[in-house]
Amino acid sequence: MEIAGYVASIFIGIALGLIGGGGSILTVPMLVYLFRIDAVLATAYSLFIVGATSVVGSFSYFIKGLVNVKTAVIFGIPSIVAVYFTRAYIVPAIPHEILAG
Repeated sequence: MEIAGYVASIFIGIALGLIGGGGSILTVPMLVYLFRIDAVLATAYSLFIVGATSVVGSFSYFIKGLVNVKTAVIFGIPSIVAVYFTRAYIVPAIPHEILAG
């Protein structure tokens, strides 16, 4: 099953490159069903994976001066705050039976 997970990872990378988004909605099910990682932990891994690939992908645009830093901060800070509060308060409140699926 692990090999299928790696193959799926390649296809997720291709899909993200083609459509430019939707990483978490593709990454979380792959981590849960193919790599057998707990759903809550898979969401954290997904945040790291998608965030890291986004930073790598945007680096060349930043160097060229094509990134509007003010807009990135305006959208980035509320996103970070929302992720923190969701992980700290909402995810622990979800019954285990729902996540165990």
